[in-house]
Amino acid sequence: MITTLTDTTASTINKQMIEMRETFGENTIGRVLTLIIIATGDVEKPLEAAVAASHEHPARVIVVDAEPEAASSGLDAEIRVGRDAGAAEVVILRARGDVLSSLDTLVMALLLPDAPIVTWWPENAPSSPVHDVLGSMSQRRITDAAACADPLGTLKRLRRGYASGDSDLAWSRLTRWRGLVASAYEVPPVAVPQQIQVSGTADNPSVTLMAGWLQHALGVDVEVLPPREGAPDCAGVHSVRLVREDGTIELSRVDDDSIIMKLPGDDTGQHVTMPRRTLPELVTEELRRLDPDEVYGEVLASTYSSIGDAATFATGKPAPQDVVGPDADAVAAAAASATAAQLAAALAERPQAHLVLTGGTVGTRTAAALPEALLAAGVDCSRLHLWWGDERYVDPDSAERNEVGVRESLLAPLQSTAGLPARHVHVMPSPADGMSLDDAAAWYGQQLDQMGGDEPFSTRGQAFFDVLLLGVGPDGHIASLFPQHPGQRRVSTSAAGVTDSPKPPSERISLTWPVLNSARHVALLVAGAEKAGAVRDAHGQIDPWRVPASSVRGLESTTWYLDEAAAQIPS
Repeated sequence: MITTLTDTTASTINKQMIEMRETFGENTIGRVLTLIIIATGDVEKPLEAAVAASHEHPARVIVVDAEPEAASSGLDAEIRVGRDAGAAEVVILRARGDVLSSLDTLVMALLLPDAPIVTWWPENAPSSPVHDVLGSMSQRRITDAAACADPLGTLKRLRRGYASGDSDLAWSRLTRWRGLVASAYEVPPVAVPQQIQVSGTADNPSVTLMAGWLQHALGVDVEVLPPREGAPDCAGVHSVRLVREDGTIELSRVDDDSIIMKLPGDDTGQHVTMPRRTLPELVTEELRRLDPDEVYGEVLASTYSSIGDAATFATGKPAPQDVVGPDADAVAAAAASATAAQLAAALAERPQAHLVLTGGTVGTRTAAALPEALLAAGVDCSRLHLWWGDERYVDPDSAERNEVGVRESLLAPLQSTAGLPARHVHVMPSPADGMSLDDAAAWYGQQLDQMGGDEPFSTRGQAFFDVLLLGVGPDGHIASLFPQHPGQRRVSTSAAGVTDSPKPPSERISLTWPVLNSARHVALLVAGAEKAGAVRDAHGQIDPWRVPASSVRGLESTTWYLDEAAAQIPS
C-alpha cells in the first residue's frame, strides 16, 4: 500500500506508519537496520535496489529526495508498506527549501530504535561522508564514485575524507574479481609476479582500486592499460595479468557473464562464470557486513597519497597583487567595487555566484559598501549566494558574530530591495540551534555539499566560490585558522569546529584549507600599522603553520587590499 502526505511533519509521518502497520499486520520487530538513501536524481532505481536487498536484510528505508532550490519550503512524504515495499517499510521524504536545514532532526524521528544505521549516496558522494550530518549518525556509509560526474576526482576526495565505516560500490564491484585473482594466484607454485597489468575503462574507479589492491597486497607496481582491441563494451575491469617466471596468469572478461582464466602451462583457458553484478546485489552485499571494511580503507590510502602539508592547496596559483589606499574606508570601497565586478562577471558565465564574507573592522566596512557597489555593477542579487569563512560559536544575536555585524548594512538592503532570497544567505549555526560545535560544523559542510561545494574539494584547477573575502589578524590568522594551532590541521572536511581559540571567544567554526583555496578570486582586507608585520610575513613563502595568511590563494587572482599603514614594511 502507498500513502502520500503533503506539507507534513515527521510526527505525522510516524503516526501514519503506525496506522498502516496495524491495518496490514506489519510490525517492526524483524527490521534489522535503518537504510537512509540520499537521492539527488532518480529515486526509483536505488529504491528498487533497497527493496530487493530487504528480502535478505529487512529494513526501514528512508529516502531523502532534496530540492534545495525549490521556490517554497515544505515536506511531502510517501509511505510504502506491504507488497509495495518488499520486506522493508519505505518512507520517501521530499524536502524543499529551508526544511533541508534540519534534515538530521527530521530523519532522527523516523529511525528504528536500537538498530544500526546505514547511509547510502547513490550519486553525488559527499566530500567526507563521516562529516555529513546524516553520515555522522551512521555505522556504515556507502558511496558510489562511478555514478558521480568525476569518478576519480570523487575517489580522491573520499580518500581525504575517509573514516572507518566508509565503503564504495566501486570496491564492491571487485569482490568476485578479487576472489578469482586470489584463487589463481595461489595455484602452485606460488610466486610473486614480476609484472602486473590491469586493463579497463578509462577513469573507472573500480579499475583504479583493482590496481591499488594488487599493488598494496603484492608490493609490485601495477600498470593500468586501456581495454584491448575487440574487448567487450562494458565498464570496469577487463583483464588482469600476473607475469611470473614460470608463465603468466591472465583473467579476461569475454562478455557480461563469463571470464576466461589462463594459467602457466595452460594456454587453452578455462571459462569461469562470473556475471556482472547488479545494483541490488551490490547493496545486498554491503548490508551483509556492518563492521568497517578496513581493506578498502588501506587500498584507498595506498592508491592516493594524503596531503600532509596544507601549503599544497595554495601552491601553483597566480602571485598576489597589492592595492594600497589611504585608509580603511578606501580599502573597503576598493574591495567592494572589485568584488561587485567579479560577481557580475561570474553571473555572466554561470547561473549563480557565491561570495564568502568575513568579519573584522575592514570586513564589516566592505560589507557595508557592497550594496551600492553591487547595484552599480548590475549584479542580479537573486542569483547570489552568501557564505561565511568563519563564525564565533556564540548566541545568534551576539555582537561578536560576523553575521550580526552585517545584518543591517548588507543583508537587510539586499533582501528588501535587491531581491536576495533569504535561503541564499548561508549563516553558520549557533548554540541556539541545538547542535554541538562539531555537529554544527558538519551541518555547514553539508550545506556546501548540497550546493556543489564539494566538487573542488581538495582539488586544484577548479573553484566553487567566486569571491572570498578574508580579514587578517595581527598574528597572521585568517578565518579561524590560527598560527601553530591544531585546529588548522583538519583538512578532511569542509568546515571544522575550532576549540581553545587564542582569540576569544574560544569556540568557532571555520572553513578549512582546501575549501578556502577553492575560490576564483581571494581578497585579503587589512588596515592598521599593527598588522604590517603580518602583511610582510604573509608576502613571503607559503607557510600555513606559522603564517596562515600566506596560504590562501585564488585560482584566478589574489589581491591584498591595504591601507598605507598596513602596507609599510616594519624595520
